[in-house]
Amino acid sequence: MRVIMVTPGYYPIKGGTETVVRNLSTVLNRNHVHTDVLTFNMDRKWNPKWKGKVEKIDGSTVFKVAALNWLPIEHSSRITLGVNLIPGRFTNILKQYDIVHFHEAELSFPLFSLLIKKPKILHSHGLGADFYKKYRLSRIMFKHVANLYIAISKQMTNDLMDLGIPREKISYLPNGIDVKRFCPTKEKTDNLVLFVGRIKSNKGLHVLLRSLRFLKESIHLVIIGPIRDVPAYQNMLSASIKRINQEGTHKITYMGALDQADIVEWHQKASVFVLPSFFEGFPVAVLEALSCETPVVATTAGGLPEAVQNHENGILVPPNDPLKLAEAIQFLLENKEARVKYGREGRRRVVRDFSLEVAADRLCKIYEQLLNSLNS
Repeated sequence: MRVIMVTPGYYPIKGGTETVVRNLSTVLNRNHVHTDVLTFNMDRKWNPKWKGKVEKIDGSTVFKVAALNWLPIEHSSRITLGVNLIPGRFTNILKQYDIVHFHEAELSFPLFSLLIKKPKILHSHGLGADFYKKYRLSRIMFKHVANLYIAISKQMTNDLMDLGIPREKISYLPNGIDVKRFCPTKEKTDNLVLFVGRIKSNKGLHVLLRSLRFLKESIHLVIIGPIRDVPAYQNMLSASIKRINQEGTHKITYMGALDQADIVEWHQKASVFVLPSFFEGFPVAVLEALSCETPVVATTAGGLPEAVQNHENGILVPPNDPLKLAEAIQFLLENKEARVKYGREGRRRVVRDFSLEVAADRLCKIYEQLLNSLNS
């Protein structure tokens, strides 16, 4: 079987989807499923190069396709309708593979692949269902670009059905992570709180910053992730971080976007991991923290309750509630026994249900079922 993973962004771009695609490609190749990657040649979203190239990364051939912005403006789905770029020639590449596996609900590659008669999967990592409900043309395109849709959470399964995708065309596949790489060490750093994720308003980092004034003791908050929002939001965060550091009660360090090898160390050292999102798919950062025996404080958004079990491996709070967020963080900081218990349960559950090997096995079954259904 030959599979081509098609994703808008890929290494050196860092993010949840890029990590999932890279990890799945690596483990599928290791399991003798020939897997390559097709992506846009970008150093950051959405900044394409009008020159393609081919690279070898982790055993996969990575085709980086040239592209053009079809509108020279700040990207807005309302204007682009989810089709952000015009790709250069790439369809001949798809013809070499048995399955075309699209990642993200971004329609540039899927739309320009409509005439390619290959089994196609669209793997949603963050759906934005409200957008597709609002814009009929985008919804029609979305519903007709794939034979099968993968949802990474149960909430996303419901969202896909709300958009008119039949239940029999949806497969549930939560994300998986490398539990051998993300493993615990003996030492945790007291009062070290970690946030890992894209720096966007929907990740709720501003809510986390507001929650700090309710904490009873000083913490060191480490923030890791690429900036993915408008300058106004970036400026607001920067001003808040500067003010909090000047006050001196808490210390905040922004590390920028890091490679997985560097992120592991922070997950291993952190006392608590916090993700105060307004909405989510099924974030790998939460699984990475739990796999390192770090308890999680997260909101009830999207697929987070499928990973974080309240008062078993972490604590769930409502979105946009800095007081409840602070109370949950404070409880874990004050209770080492609970931190250890939650951390061990988190590691056990991730190894059992959300390892990369488990995800790859499930994905191979999805591939086989798709091919069998189209050939029958």
